[in-house]
Amino acid sequence: MTTIQEQAAVLALTRATHGAPWFHTARVILDAGSALKLLDGGCASRDEDDRAHAAAVAARVGPADLAWGRELVAAMRAEGVRLVTVLDADYPGNLLWAYDRPPFLWVRGGFRSGDHRAVAVIAERDAGHAADAARSLAEAGLVVVSPLRTPVDAAVHRAAPAAGGRTLGVPEGGVGGPAALGEYASVAGRIAERGAVVSSCWPGTAPGGRAADHACVVTCGLADCLYVVDGADGGPSSRHVEEALNTGKHVFVSQRLHQEQPWARRAGARGGMTAVQDIDDLCAQAVNLVDMAPERTPADDG
Repeated sequence: MTTIQEQAAVLALTRATHGAPWFHTARVILDAGSALKLLDGGCASRDEDDRAHAAAVAARVGPADLAWGRELVAAMRAEGVRLVTVLDADYPGNLLWAYDRPPFLWVRGGFRSGDHRAVAVIAERDAGHAADAARSLAEAGLVVVSPLRTPVDAAVHRAAPAAGGRTLGVPEGGVGGPAALGEYASVAGRIAERGAVVSSCWPGTAPGGRAADHACVVTCGLADCLYVVDGADGGPSSRHVEEALNTGKHVFVSQRLHQEQPWARRAGARGGMTAVQDIDDLCAQAVNLVDMAPERTPADDG
């Protein structure tokens, strides 16, 4: 685990990121191997844009910003929430593969070494099918990832633990307490008992807007692959499919979705998508896929 000063520097550099995506800051921090080193002008990148970005964000950070970061880390620890940055050994390996990895994650609960064997279950309407898929995936020994924003998502997070599995839940907003999690605070509490609730937003961030984009990145990033049950064109399911395919994650879809939704067939034409016959077929293919993938850690990028 990195020092609280390093973690504070990651937070301060992220807050100082203006007019550029946060993943750009994550990249230059990783290249430097230390957020504190980056603040001292230690950008290791050969890319001119990266060097310019690193210099710009570092110039905006002062001692008061580092003090703010330390205070935020301490305050969240007091609420039972840990900070995991791209410099920490327990930053999820699956997410590290993504080009748009966030600089940090707030985690209520904890990660385990086998969390790279994870499948995200994405659904908009069919809670029964989504829950059945989550239950079967858990019985197959896989971790289930899912958003935490709708009753359908809550059904997924109830089904997997009932089958002896774990889930990683991603709220559309912050994890700064029951008020931030809204009506799903109790579900989040149960998830954290065996799995983790994970957010890349500032703790008090409300749902909607850019928070939805952050949640989509984290949900897809935590998983090795996705299973998409249903969804309309332009809806949450299609956005998760686009994010997954853009970051090299394989997508499984139900036969019904593939047959009924033109957007799913268009997405599948890019490659990286498989329409499964049923949940048994999903589990068999998902297990084969995740077991072929190596577990990746931050050290692999060093």
